[in-house]
Amino acid sequence: MEYDGTAMVHARPRNNRKVTQQSRVFRTQRETGNMSSATVAATDNRTRCDAIRHWLSPHRLHCIVLAAYIIVVGTVMCFHEPWFDEAQAWLIARDCSWREMILERPHYEGHPPLWWMMLAAPAKLGVPYEIGLKSINLTCATLMIWLLEFKTKLPEPFKVILPFSYFLCYQYGVTSRPYALMVAAMLLVAINWKTRDEKPWREALSMMLLCLTSSYGLVIAGMFAANWVVRFVWQEHSLIRNRRRFIALLALLAAAMAILIDVMPAKDVYSGNFDISGMTQPAPLWIQICNSWLLLPAEALFTSTVSDTNLVFIGLSPTLLYTGTVSCLMWAPLIHISRRRHNAMLLLSSYTVMCLVFAQHFSMHHLGILLGFFIAVLAIDCDERRIGVDDWPAWCATMADQFAGKLGVKKARNYLIMLKALALGAMLISVYWTINASICDIRYEYSSSRTVASFIKTNHLEQYRWMAGWTRINSTNASPDVKERINQGGYCADGKDCIDYTSWVNTGHRRPVLQAYAHVQCLQRAQLHLLGMVHRPLCRQTRHRNLEIMGRTRILRHHLSAVLLQRPRL
Repeated sequence: MEYDGTAMVHARPRNNRKVTQQSRVFRTQRETGNMSSATVAATDNRTRCDAIRHWLSPHRLHCIVLAAYIIVVGTVMCFHEPWFDEAQAWLIARDCSWREMILERPHYEGHPPLWWMMLAAPAKLGVPYEIGLKSINLTCATLMIWLLEFKTKLPEPFKVILPFSYFLCYQYGVTSRPYALMVAAMLLVAINWKTRDEKPWREALSMMLLCLTSSYGLVIAGMFAANWVVRFVWQEHSLIRNRRRFIALLALLAAAMAILIDVMPAKDVYSGNFDISGMTQPAPLWIQICNSWLLLPAEALFTSTVSDTNLVFIGLSPTLLYTGTVSCLMWAPLIHISRRRHNAMLLLSSYTVMCLVFAQHFSMHHLGILLGFFIAVLAIDCDERRIGVDDWPAWCATMADQFAGKLGVKKARNYLIMLKALALGAMLISVYWTINASICDIRYEYSSSRTVASFIKTNHLEQYRWMAGWTRINSTNASPDVKERINQGGYCADGKDCIDYTSWVNTGHRRPVLQAYAHVQCLQRAQLHLLGMVHRPLCRQTRHRNLEIMGRTRILRHHLSAVLLQRPRL
């Protein structure tokens, strides 16, 4: 289509040269002053529109995915009731001084202070709790998906489906915790990995951000940095040949050491691996390592066989044959693709060290970290060379040719379409989890925390400090080891006057019910008040079973199972 002097249309790629020449003419006329102001404005407007259209053409689908993700997450957020750890982070950001937030609180929480620092601005300025908390997380989640869509070279089906998977969409999108920022940091590390030697500061700063998001980030960034150092030392036989890279790595090491010192547990911190009943014995280390390789990868994207429990309490079971098979089907192509791009050592060495760390503490809601790690490694592989037909092993290609020869071209094509549909259906399993969890979050109350808040307001208890916890230990049915630790005060962080009173029942109801069986009881010799609660699970969502009690608190969480109202000290 010819240019008629008033419009510019890209009808075919061959017209791009003509458009470029016309733009040069416009630029020359504008510089020499031979164009009117109206013509200059119209030309600038057309140039901007052409630039936007040129950028949108290859990214139209990615823009739709990003917009859909923001709409879905934002809509579910409007109904989502913040969980206990979401509320705790907000309260720390609101009530702690900057010194306490940065230098003291991490010793008790076990994580770097970046998330609280991000929440501190809206929290200290008086922004409403849910608006401030959710807006920060929506920004981080949007950054995570924007990087995934526009800055990685992953296959297009991955870019369409992964943003709506359970962990990236619901667990780390709807719920407001630092994990969305952590996955975004891993993607930044992957995006800058190819140019790490030419532009070392970009990679080093990305790893610093990863270290600041979580203690798990320290491990992942440390292994990526170690692989980086081993590679260039092996190739160059020198550590300081590239001065900029050497200084950047020194800065990364100093930052990582400072963060590690900041999160080291204080002497009076309670850290234990009690389960809900206190009767399950921890699994041996070799079983935890086995589960890390054969259970966790499948649980991150395809299967759901365990509840949100700690890895240390998951033993061997017949379901491991099922999850192990799925995990092996994940490991085989990932290792093969990484090996062809000389990144297999990066994948396997990093995951091996992560497994050792997981043996110390790992809950099933941390599976999204594994998913982010796998996506980051795959993004590094695709940045080296896109996944194509040549990535198929030779024996697979030979077998496919043999089957095609026996079945015929038409039947072979039909079987190929069936295999693709099967793979697509497997990827959509996690999307189904997102849909189910979102509907559950919209239709039902998540926990009794809002009822507790109503109870506090009705009984004018706002002036009290609150301590809340996740689980309960029944000393009557506990194992001898747990009983001994409870009697020694270990369960209460070596404290005194700790009370276990909660009662979990399941009568088939879907809605949580708060029943105050002891409204306010004054305990002798302990300036405490007692509030009782019966909590009924709201639905059969094994991934949706966290107990949350929200209150105004500056007391650290020590995994206590009681809500204690302590009189303000005079």
